[in-house]
Order: sequence, then C-alpha cells, then structure tokens
Amino acid sequence: MGNTLKIQTRSQPAQAALVRKPDAAPTADDFFALTVPQLFAIVEGFQRDGKQEHALAAYQTWLKQPEAALRQYVLFNLGALLQSMGRLQDGKLAYQEALEIDRHFSKASINLGLLYERLGEDQLAFRCWSDVIASQHLDPKWDPLDGTAALNHIGRLQEQHKKYALAESALEHSLRINPNQPAVIQHWVHIRQKACRWPVYKDLPGISANQMLMCTSPLAQLAMDDDPVKQLLTASSFVERTYSFKQEHLSKGRRYNHQRLRLGYVSGDLCVHAVGLLLAEFLEAHDRSKFMLYGYDYSVEDHTAHRARLRAAFEVFRSVAPLSDRDIATLIVEDEIDILIDLHGLSSGARPGIFALNPGLLQGTYLGFIGTTGMPWLDFVVSDRHALPDELVPYFAEKPLYLEGSFIPLTDQRQDFNPSTRQENGLPEKAFVMASFGNVYKINEPLFSTWMDILQAAPGAVLWLVDDNATATANLRQFAYSRGVGSERLIFTPRVTHQTYRGNLRLVDLFLDTFPYNCGSTTNDVLEAGVPLLTCQGRTMVSRMGASILRNQGRDALVTSSLAEYKALAIQLANGEQTIPLPAAPAPVRAPARQHMVRSLEAGLVAMLQHKLAQR
Repeated sequence: MGNTLKIQTRSQPAQAALVRKPDAAPTADDFFALTVPQLFAIVEGFQRDGKQEHALAAYQTWLKQPEAALRQYVLFNLGALLQSMGRLQDGKLAYQEALEIDRHFSKASINLGLLYERLGEDQLAFRCWSDVIASQHLDPKWDPLDGTAALNHIGRLQEQHKKYALAESALEHSLRINPNQPAVIQHWVHIRQKACRWPVYKDLPGISANQMLMCTSPLAQLAMDDDPVKQLLTASSFVERTYSFKQEHLSKGRRYNHQRLRLGYVSGDLCVHAVGLLLAEFLEAHDRSKFMLYGYDYSVEDHTAHRARLRAAFEVFRSVAPLSDRDIATLIVEDEIDILIDLHGLSSGARPGIFALNPGLLQGTYLGFIGTTGMPWLDFVVSDRHALPDELVPYFAEKPLYLEGSFIPLTDQRQDFNPSTRQENGLPEKAFVMASFGNVYKINEPLFSTWMDILQAAPGAVLWLVDDNATATANLRQFAYSRGVGSERLIFTPRVTHQTYRGNLRLVDLFLDTFPYNCGSTTNDVLEAGVPLLTCQGRTMVSRMGASILRNQGRDALVTSSLAEYKALAIQLANGEQTIPLPAAPAPVRAPARQHMVRSLEAGLVAMLQHKLAQR
C-alpha cells in the first residue's frame, strides 16, 4: 500500500464546508468548493468509518473540475486509495496523471514503483525509484527523505533478486545521504555477508564502529564472530529498536486445572523448512497422556506430505496467518494454553508481538534461533548442557531449560532422496570430496581461509559448495585465486530440491561444518546419509551446536576446539593419513533417544511452570 499526503490548514471544518443544508446530499459544486485540505479531511473521515467507496467518490467528484490547483496531490491520494483497495491498474493511472502534472513529484514515483512491484513489473519499479534519485540534480525542492526511501526500496528489491552488488550500492548511497538509519545499516551488513564481501564491516561517513556493531542483526551476528557478549548486545539492541510494542500480561492471574497440560507451538515454519524438517518425529514423541498439543501456524502452504504430517501431530491446529498478533494472543488465552513455545526467536518470520502480550502462563523459545533473543517476555530457552554451559548463561536473557542428550532433534532414516553421480555434478571421480552446503552468509573470511589452507595441503581434494548467488560465487573464486587455489578445486552447484540435495550428500567424503554458525538441520541430513561431519566448537551456543550433536552420537573424534585443529584433522583425513574416526560407542538408536529427549523436555516444562505459578 502506498502512503497518502496530509496538508495542514486553518480553514473552516471540512464537514461544515461540504454540507450546507442538513437534508440535502452534497452536489458536485459542493465538492468543487472544498479546499484540498478540507477534501482530505472528509476522505479521512470516510476511511476511518470504513466507507472506502464514499472516499473514492469524493476524490473522483472533486477531480471532475478542470484545472484545479493542487490537483496532483488529490490524484496521488486517489492512487494510494485505489492501491489499498486492490485496484492496481486504476491506481497506476492516477499516479501517472499526477506525474504528468509534476514530473518531479517524488512521492508519486515512489508509490508507483511499489505498485509496479505488486504487479510483478520490477524493472518498471526500479525505473520509478531511479527517477526520484535523478531528480536530486533537477529539482531544487528535492527532499532527501524521498531519495533515501527510493534507494532503500531499490536495495530491498535487489536483495530479493539476490543482486547483492546492486543492493549494497543502493543502500550505501542511502547511508551517505543519511547515516542515521539503523535498519538500513542492518541490511547493508547482512547483504555484504551474503555476498561474501570481506571484511564485512568497512568505514562509512558518519557511522562509527560502535553504531555498525549495534545495528548488526542478531542473525548476522551469529555468523560474524564467536563472541557471546556481542550476540547479547546485538539481540538487545535489535529488540529495543524494532519491537516498540508495550508488554502486556493477558494471562495474568490465570491458573488452569487441565487433566493434560496444554502445550502450544507458534511457528511459520511448519513446512519443508530447516526447522520444520526436524519437528515431525519430535512432536509425535510427546506423551499425549500428559500433554495436549496446540499448533498456531502461519506457514506458507507448500502442499507437501511433510506439512500434512506436521499438521497431524497437533490435536488442535489453528491457521492464524491472517490474524493480528493481538487476535492470536486472545485466541491462545481462550484456548487456556499453559505453556507456549516460540519456534522462531529472532529468525525471519518471527511474530514476537504475540508473546509480548504474554498469552501463555509460561513462555519460551526453541530451535528457530540458536542464541539469546533478548526478549523480556520469554522465560526460557531450550538447550543442552554442552551447547549452553554454565559460563554462557549470563549472556542469555532467558533461563536455560536443559534436555538430556542434544537439543537438536534428529529424524528417522529416510529413503526419499534422488540418487546422483559425481559425473552429473561435475565432481572428479577419484577426488576426496569435501562439501559445505549451508547458507552462504555463514562463510566468513577466517573459515574460508582455513578451507583454502586445507586444499593447498591436500592436492587430491576438492571443495563442493552451493552457488547461492553470482556475487558470492565470484568473490569466493577470487579469494581462492588470491590464495593460489585453482578454480578447478572449487565446484559450485545451484540450489536443488531437498530430495536431490539429500542424494548429493551421499557423494561426499567429508562434510565441513561452518564456524561460528554451525549447521543444525543440515547436520541431521549429513549424519543420516552416513557422511562424517567435521565441526569446530567455540564459545557460543550456535558454535557448539555441531559438537552437541556429534558428542551425543559418539563421534567426539570429529569435534575440534579451534580452526587450527579443524584444519589439521581435515588435512589428515583428505590425505589418507588418518581414517575417518568411528564413533567411540555405538550411536543411540534415534527413536528411543528422541523419546528420552522429549521426556526430559516435558519434565523441565512441568517443573518451570510449577515454579513460576508458585511465585505468583
């Protein structure tokens, strides 16, 4: 939806100017007599009362008068109204007519660009926003706020297209006009991560190193460096500047005496998603004699068998995507939920406004974000004692709820993969194939430098990576070249379906975990494929995730504690100087181990709920 204009005036009240005879309907002449501010006030009243058609008629009637002053502003507001009503073609005509009157009407160009974006005509959207920027040199009344808005839209949409060099350029231009834009700094930093532009931080006019750190998103910080203090700082800063809603307590004073505790999960990832792929067996393992599961779902409907299985795991499944945060929270209170678990944290798609209303008696976070959320309305974070040892607890806003075993739920063995060959993927038949298929922003300069050292010391090895975007792939190849590693040693594969990816894993000799942002769901797939995974553990929960899984599987020998150890072991394995370490003890059968883990979760939830209620 586009923005509308308001014009301040001290003229007579709008309704009085329009309705001179109480019993007479206003005529066209009555509308013609209105000043533009009076017209806007009348329309605003119609819209406030939900009378969109009346508002539309008011604009259209007023515009019938020829050559009225300020006509372009009325056309602009008409375009915004039509846009909000879904009448995009009519809205486009209104904006275009406004621009015919004033070709430097930047706000009309910005809204027209947003409309083109909704129509799927992104190149026309870019052209509209570029016109706004060009007006800087043509219009003496050019507004820098319009310029930064246009540049930010260009950056946002280019980021969606994975045109990261263009996105970075647009946002950097915006920050040079106005450096006081925390959200823009946040996106600029993460775009550089996704483009593998190192070092990620660089000097920008008017932005201090402290501001750049504090504006880094919590997700980006997980992959930036292995520092729990910075993770807490960026999470707290993000929550403070992004979530301005006031905390309320809808469940205050409530106690329920359910025969079975009502356990609610809130998620937008109950589908074929990294989180959703880990959840089916986990949810099914809950003890239904003691817990009744509620799902509050706003996921994209992917119509897969996996999503159907996830839906079936809940006794009550609520599709809440169209509802507001308050409506969802009210529904949760009406459902008398004892314990509410957020499966997003600070990851994309999070809806913290639900939890800020405190609809659950006890609230916590699990799996979606492997770090502190900094959210004061969450009581606990689900983890295990290896991933979140005592020395890391001070850097979490939430209390730890410890599970037995690893906090990452492993799935049962599946056979739904597409078999593949090395030849089909451009892999040398006799090479030692190392791979890393995680998100590209998890690759940082120290890690990639370590990988290049491994390739230089292991001439028979190649590294298989995901070709996520052209900018990152080019930058990684250039970095490898600067380190003396030939392009034939790096094999890039486009993103494929989940079944094809799982088949490709079976062609790998050694999977290289990322650091400090370890793999989670990917590690489950790697182990399921029977492929050894080499990890490096650090000082943060996210950098200890791989070790948490491997130690629980008896694969301690593949856990290292520094990149130097990681490199040395990888070189030995690639050169055949050491065989792939076998588990020190047989890995636990997944189903019983998972059931034990879920029982420990349930016991922890009951104890925490009882403790919280006792404190009231």
